[in-house]
Amino acid sequence: MDLHALIRAEAPQAEQQRALTEPVLTALVDHGVHRLIAPKRYGGAETGLPEWSRTVQELSRSDASTGWTAMTTTISSSLAWYLPTDAADEVFGDPRALIAGTAAPLGRAVEADGGYRVTGRWGWGSAVAYSSWIIGGTITPVGPRLAVYPRNDVTIHDTWHAAGLRATASHEFSVQDAFLPPDRAIWPIGSTPGIEGPITIFPYFSFLAAGVASVCLGVARRAIDEIEALATEKTPQYATTRLAEQTGVQIELAVMEARLSASAAFLHEALSTAWESALHGDPAPDPVKARLRLACSFVTGEAVDVTQRAFAAGGGSSVFESSALQRCLRDVNVAAQHTVVSRRMLETYSMLRLGLSPDMSRF
Repeated sequence: MDLHALIRAEAPQAEQQRALTEPVLTALVDHGVHRLIAPKRYGGAETGLPEWSRTVQELSRSDASTGWTAMTTTISSSLAWYLPTDAADEVFGDPRALIAGTAAPLGRAVEADGGYRVTGRWGWGSAVAYSSWIIGGTITPVGPRLAVYPRNDVTIHDTWHAAGLRATASHEFSVQDAFLPPDRAIWPIGSTPGIEGPITIFPYFSFLAAGVASVCLGVARRAIDEIEALATEKTPQYATTRLAEQTGVQIELAVMEARLSASAAFLHEALSTAWESALHGDPAPDPVKARLRLACSFVTGEAVDVTQRAFAAGGGSSVFESSALQRCLRDVNVAAQHTVVSRRMLETYSMLRLGLSPDMSRF
């Protein structure tokens, strides 16, 4: 079965069990989706970020939870570029192994013989339950680090009872007095990467923002697909014509398409500009980073609105579990709640343009 057909067929069961199904997880790994942007040394495809974004959009069009899982695991696999080679060989040596986690620095490390002992608890652990290695942002005596822990050191807490993205298994997870060798902890900003490449030049903290925006674009595209299909079939109660024949629906559909297409073009343009800088070995200047983050936040908001409009156009048909429109609505709103695409990001862009020297350290 085609990958996207499989994802769509398995999505209802994944929704019910709050986790991707085994056939979908296996297929994603078989297709190398989890290492799209990882180095070839570890079975990665070294995909350029504009192409990666399009892939995430298409996977999310099939199912938001699957697209989100692909997005987060591929971003996590980018650590293969940054870690010292010996540590990267340990973590990424198995080409089928998944890695996931949370960058928020909620772990606390104290010095120990040969490394650190760490205790911490993190939220939003998308795909951690499927992974062999887990990333947890950790405060160490030398500063914040993205630390990698083996699955055996990690306890997963069943906390992901959410309105949308239900199959991402984004549970909380914790470690208690876990040993962390220094070479399994890296800060991607200002460090010397284990493997050089354009990924290590691209602004690291923009990965996730671009990924979240890509998921939202894919979900909104699915919503348009669904309302187009429904409109050709449905004649609303007390009406004499199908939705497809009603002028108001025709205009609404055209506006949704225009807004979504414009948003996708904006994200592609901003992401491509930053990626071109990385390909030439040049760190993206602040205006380029700010414009990219503007695109990510704006695009996410547009995707939410387009999905809402598609849901509303479907009328009563949209509210049933059998309708993908209700799942699109829930999924896109949960994705858009992520802080990396918050509307607060819009302030940074404007402050930079107006010469007000905003803090760009997390861009």
